[in-house]
Amino acid sequence: MDDPHLVPAAAPPAIAGTDSHAAPTPSSRKPALLEAAALLQKLLWSVPETAFMCGVGVRTVWRLMADPDSGFPTPRHVRGRTLLPRDEVLRFLQKGSSR
Repeated sequence: MDDPHLVPAAAPPAIAGTDSHAAPTPSSRKPALLEAAALLQKLLWSVPETAFMCGVGVRTVWRLMADPDSGFPTPRHVRGRTLLPRDEVLRFLQKGSSR
């Protein structure tokens, strides 16, 4: 085993570009799926789209819709979906920023 003529086995080559601290699975793509420019062209927004455009969580949008004193726009129900009119949501945000 200690033969001086024996060439030691080479270590396996490292794979270039690997990160030992990288996540085993890619992160969620949900934020990447929503684009503000595309959403501004739609007349009605879903609750997640409204939350994205308002910069709040989905749960906060549901709470605002449930609170009659908040002044949040009344949602429309279309084929089992809860949709909010874009212009009314933007007006609500404008009123909130002027306070």
